[in-house]
This record gives sequence, structure tokens and C-alpha cells, in this order.
Amino acid sequence: MKYSIYIAVLLLTGAVRLQGQITESTRSMNMGSQNALILEIPNADDKLVEKWWKQYMKDYDAKTKRVKGSDEELSDDADIPGIGAGNTVDVYSLTERSGNGVRQVVWFDLGGAFLSSQMHGDRYVEGEKFMMRFGLYVTKEMIQIELKEEEKRMKDLESDLKKLQRDNEKLHEDIADYERRIEEAKAGIEQNLLDQKAREKDIESQQNVIEEVKKKLSEL
Repeated sequence: MKYSIYIAVLLLTGAVRLQGQITESTRSMNMGSQNALILEIPNADDKLVEKWWKQYMKDYDAKTKRVKGSDEELSDDADIPGIGAGNTVDVYSLTERSGNGVRQVVWFDLGGAFLSSQMHGDRYVEGEKFMMRFGLYVTKEMIQIELKEEEKRMKDLESDLKKLQRDNEKLHEDIADYERRIEEAKAGIEQNLLDQKAREKDIESQQNVIEEVKKKLSEL
């Protein structure tokens, strides 16, 4: 039996959609081959999904721990009213890589039997809803990560803009300094020309003095 679920979450001005697929299958686990619900989560990281599963199960008063000698985890005595029908449920799970995504395999131990569509009808539908809610939980967490990454990019862009603005101010200051120095140089050139003319007159006067001295010398 196979069901497709589409979990849409509105974020800011755009819609972000995670498509997950739930299947029912018999899978081998530490208690033999038992019926399981399997959620396929595309473009997800298995370590993060495993972490989020533990957080998700806390909402059902269940602490998740590794099953000794197995890759599975057990969320003992989970309080899931729609599935347990007044009793707690032992929930076994296995998070594994699947292509570019993650496969979340979940067994619901009802005490003497594992949840299945053939045996448990309405309770199985609640099991599907339970898995769908986890798919939504994962979607929200993935969007939170994306949001943080985009906010970091925004901060980097804002930092770059501030640097460019500071550079622009420095360039304007440099231009003002260069313009001031050019005006000072122009004034210096004008003064230099005046000083040259004054020295030319001094040289002319000095030449006359020399000629007078030479004349005195020749008269001796």
C-alpha cells in the first residue's frame, strides 16, 4: 500500500514544498520482520533527520535511545492517542540514506502486534497522519536552516555594502586632498615664477656690480 503526501509551508512571500512519500512494508528489525511505515524525505541529511526524530518524539513524552546491537532507535512508551487507543506505544525507528534523501522507517509496537493497514484500520490512518506530521516537522526545520543561511548571506551583503560605502568616502576624501594639493601646487608655481623674475633682476644687478668691480681693476 502506498500513499503520497505533499506538505506545503508558506515562507515569507513564496511557497516551499517538501514532497514525502509514505509506504507500508514488512522490514527486518531487532524483533524480526515486522510491518513498518516508511517516509521518504528528499534532499535531507540523515544525521539531521535522526536528530529531529528524537525532538519530535519528545512531543509524545517518549525518550529515544539506540537499541543495543542495532542501528535502530526505540522511543519507549510514546503517548500517541490515535494509535495507542488508550495505551502507550513502543516506536522503533531507523534513519537511513536513500539516494539524495533520507528514508525514515518506523515500526509501531502496539503490544503483541505491529501497526498495519490490514489489522488496525483507523489506527493505521492515524499512523499515516503521525508520519505526515513528522514530514511537516522536517520541512519546517529544513526551512529554518535555509532561512538562517539566507540571513547570513544578507549580513555578508550588508557588510560588503558598508565596506564599499567606506571605500567610496575614502576615495572622495582622497579626491578632495588631491584637489587641495593641486591648488597648492598651482599657487606654488605662480610664486616660483615671481621668484624667478626676482632672481633674474638680482642676477642682472649683480652682473652690473661685477662689471663695475672689473672696471676698477682695469684702471689700476
